[in-house]
Amino acid sequence: MLRRYETIFISRADLPSDEAVGLIDRYAGIIKGMDGTVIKVENWGKRRLAYPIEKRRDGVYVRIDFAAQYKVVTEVERNLRIDDTILRFQTVKLSDKVDMAEIEREMAEAREKEEALKREKEQKETALSEPAGEEIAVSEGPESPEPEVSEETSPDETSPVETEQEGAREE
Repeated sequence: MLRRYETIFISRADLPSDEAVGLIDRYAGIIKGMDGTVIKVENWGKRRLAYPIEKRRDGVYVRIDFAAQYKVVTEVERNLRIDDTILRFQTVKLSDKVDMAEIEREMAEAREKEEALKREKEQKETALSEPAGEEIAVSEGPESPEPEVSEETSPDETSPVETEQEGAREE
C-alpha cells in the first residue's frame, strides 16, 4: 500500500553544487528504483542553522515529497544515516492512503509552474540581452515648461556667510 511521505534533510553547506545536485538525484533515484513516485523535490538552499551541528553553522536544506511503501522509507533513511555529508534528516508520513490521480495532477501543476517560471526567466534574459542600438526618440524641447527661477533671494535663503558679511558692513 502506497503512502505519502516527506523527507527533509540538511547537507553540508560547503559541498560543490554538482555534488549537491548528485546527492539529491541519488536519493530521488533510490525512491524511483524501489517503485516509489517522487512528487516534488525542493532545494531550499543554504540557510543558517538554529544551533551548530558538527561544528557547522550553515547547511543546505532539501525537501523530497514522495509516495511509496514503508520499505522505501527505511532504505532512504538507512542511506541518509550512512552518508557523511548529511547533517540531519527527518521523514514524516503525510497521508495513509494515496490517490494516484491526485498525485499525477499535482505533478502536472508543478511542471506547469516550472515551465512558466522558465519562460518568464527567458523573457527577462532576452529583454536584457537585446542590443542597446535602438535609440529612444528624444524631443527637442521640453514638453512642459520649466518653472522660472527668480534671481531674488528672500532673507531666509541667505547663507550665514552673507549675513555675517552684511553685519560687518553695517558696523
